[in-house]
Amino acid sequence: MLIGLRHTPLDVCLSRDHNPRPGGRAVKYTIPVLLLVLAVGTFAGAQKDQARQGSDAVTRALVDVENKWVEALVKSDIATLDSIIADTYVDTDEHSRRSGKDDVFSFLKSGDLKLDSIKLSDMQVHLYGDAAVVTGSAVQAGSFLGGPLATNVIFTDTFVKQYGKWRAVASHRSVAPA
Repeated sequence: MLIGLRHTPLDVCLSRDHNPRPGGRAVKYTIPVLLLVLAVGTFAGAQKDQARQGSDAVTRALVDVENKWVEALVKSDIATLDSIIADTYVDTDEHSRRSGKDDVFSFLKSGDLKLDSIKLSDMQVHLYGDAAVVTGSAVQAGSFLGGPLATNVIFTDTFVKQYGKWRAVASHRSVAPA
């Protein structure tokens, strides 16, 4: 080897000075390091599997809440909606109108908001500990303040876990391209 030049790891490994005899220092440390890497990799993989299984269950639970929510909206079932929607809930509709939980309930009770059907699709759940964001698309039929609802919308719903239960704290809808 030439002095003063940088050596590649391959040059060092091929050097006679690197590990002069079998069972030398490099071999002695290589096996324990490889076993440690294997053990850590196996443990990390098991944790990922547990996290994925846990997140799969939470994802299913949140999709179930979304479906229960739209069913309750179509039926104007205030009791069920009250169990899903947090008191601090904020809704931003497809026309940029904001309303709270009490406003939504008032619109439903008065008939100003009438939902004939809602079909959800393309839902994705993003988990952040005790918070989650659900995005998706919906095809809906109904009316609001005497005018028809936008037929195709995309939505973002934000949930927090309170007292062991997922509650909706915010919703936003936009008109989806046809």
